[in-house]
Amino acid sequence: MKPRSILQFSSATPRRYRPAFPSQCRRPHSYACTTRPSNEPQYHSQPGHTSIHTASVLRAPIRFASPVAAAGPAAGKPSKSTKIAVSPKTTPFTAPVPQVRAKLNPPPETYAPDLHLPPRGPEAYVKYLYRCGRSYITFYKQGISNVRATLKVAKALRTKASAQTRDKEKWHTVLTRSEWQVVNRSGNDRLRLPAFAALLVVFGEWLPLLVVYLTPVVPEPCRIPSQLERSMKSMEKRRQERERRLAIDAARLVARDRRPGVTTPRLIRPQTVGLEALDKADLYTLLSLDVRFGVQPRVWDWLFLTPPKALLRWGLKRRIGYLQKDDEAIRRDGGFQALEAREVERACVERGIRVLGRKEAELRKELAGWFER
Repeated sequence: MKPRSILQFSSATPRRYRPAFPSQCRRPHSYACTTRPSNEPQYHSQPGHTSIHTASVLRAPIRFASPVAAAGPAAGKPSKSTKIAVSPKTTPFTAPVPQVRAKLNPPPETYAPDLHLPPRGPEAYVKYLYRCGRSYITFYKQGISNVRATLKVAKALRTKASAQTRDKEKWHTVLTRSEWQVVNRSGNDRLRLPAFAALLVVFGEWLPLLVVYLTPVVPEPCRIPSQLERSMKSMEKRRQERERRLAIDAARLVARDRRPGVTTPRLIRPQTVGLEALDKADLYTLLSLDVRFGVQPRVWDWLFLTPPKALLRWGLKRRIGYLQKDDEAIRRDGGFQALEAREVERACVERGIRVLGRKEAELRKELAGWFER
């Protein structure tokens, strides 16, 4: 028998290198040649770093579920078994938070603009004060501009509310809380603006030295930060003094309106008191509510006199009636959680909650207790 030549190679793949492919896979036979062990000689078809090992990685095996799927769909007609990845329709999500805040919080024009004071330089102290005065003049001009813009908006809102109801006590039901607050605040600033404009013309740059003592005649958008802080401190001090005097005169005030055989009524919560209950409240209850809300002027403290019950009832009815409308508008237009930081502080001041030296989280917690009736 003639021996086989050594240089003759067999085209068949040895059995030990022939992988077992399932009948469902339709890959060419050349794939078996590319999956040889690393001890076989490696042939590079082109210069560079491309080898049969990289080729096997680039041509990864694909398994099909059936021979029909392996044949592939016809051109232009996708098969039923072929799943085409379609990106889901993204529905834009519109959060209601901006709309809720716009209904609850008045526009920035109802507040004072930012005050930017120049840094201290090497110049004399008098010149530095003059530079600060110029900054205050810019601040006051912007504040007056805010007042005028608010007055124009409030005029249109009054026309809008009057077209729906003639009763001013029901304007909070036809306007949003933001619009209703604009109407209320602009009414107060409209009365203060003429006197403040006269002071600005007379004193000019030196007005900040005097304006801290003239807070009642200054519109809210024209009040400087030190003026607001001074007003808060004065309010807290006045409240503490009234609480001290009420504790001293408690026995006398309770005995003043006590009737024989009638027990002394318990103190009512400020957030639950009704306007009808004020007509039946005794003097001690009225003074307790006045200490909380501060509706009476300081002239009674200077004279060390107790205000008359009729005057106390009138002031408390105005404040509590306003708070009831404001609470209703806040609940209707989104809740107190959507109030801005400045509105939270203002709401706490109006409801007799101490705000001096407290953080926003504490004020929000106190406000939550007010609305949990």
